[in-house]
Amino acid sequence: MTDRTTDNTAIIDATTARNEILRVENLSLWIKKGADEIQILHNASFSIKDGERWGIAGESGAGKSMMMHTVAALLPNGSTRTEGAILYRLKDGSWQNLFDIPYAKRHEFVSKRVAFIFQDSIHALNPNERIRKQWAATAKLHHPGITDEECEEHLLERMDTFAIPGGMGTLGSYPHQLSGGMRQRIAIAMALESQSKAGAYEPSVRNGIIVADEPTTSLDSISQRSVVDYIEYICDKGGKTLLYVSHNLGILQHLCDNLMVMKDGVIIEQGRADDLFFRARESYTKAIVRETLNVMGKTSGGMS
Repeated sequence: MTDRTTDNTAIIDATTARNEILRVENLSLWIKKGADEIQILHNASFSIKDGERWGIAGESGAGKSMMMHTVAALLPNGSTRTEGAILYRLKDGSWQNLFDIPYAKRHEFVSKRVAFIFQDSIHALNPNERIRKQWAATAKLHHPGITDEECEEHLLERMDTFAIPGGMGTLGSYPHQLSGGMRQRIAIAMALESQSKAGAYEPSVRNGIIVADEPTTSLDSISQRSVVDYIEYICDKGGKTLLYVSHNLGILQHLCDNLMVMKDGVIIEQGRADDLFFRARESYTKAIVRETLNVMGKTSGGMS
């Protein structure tokens, strides 16, 4: 059995802390079921530096998505309970514990720092509204005072920046008229509105975190590769930090420099992606890597 305190205890020194933008310390989560509580996360700890790309791997039910929803302040208040700390770096270099902010204000605080990409763009886009209307509403929410004319110019510029083709034709479409990959690109661009200035994307604006919660799950293989490449493009262009949740280790090895592996709500191992992929210590990590390599048509090499 893995010691829950072995690999995932946050050890912060002065050099590491200088570049950190997010710390999670001893995070535990319970979901309330009537008079009972079910523990979902167990003392999870990790730290993220500016510009890093982290993959969060594990089987369904491991707690990956629940951990990211907690970090992004997306869990309901009355039916959950948390312990520990989620610390965001402020501009002055100090730290803000998310749990010290009143619950009603937490999502507003996080949304300025985190763009959350959900599993299926159908859930992020209103099927009954044209893309232009709902994207403009999002842009105006984050850029108060922008005129209709400025907003339309802003959307077209964003499409060009994010390599979304079709111009006004795409903006005039309903979601069901676009491919899954195109919908997901638009959902990503909309999610990033909170981290841009009206009229332009600002690559110099750092400390922006993208959380992608299995964003390719419902897509065909061609669209999956397109969306993964697209997320990589956005991170490269904007200097974004990435937390990518997936059970697909092949995607994570391609996209991420670092990896954490979860099992039953516990972070059992974390470190450089190549180290975990080829020199994992935990038997569970070795097993899911071996399964990934078999699916990819490769052998497990020197793994024991």
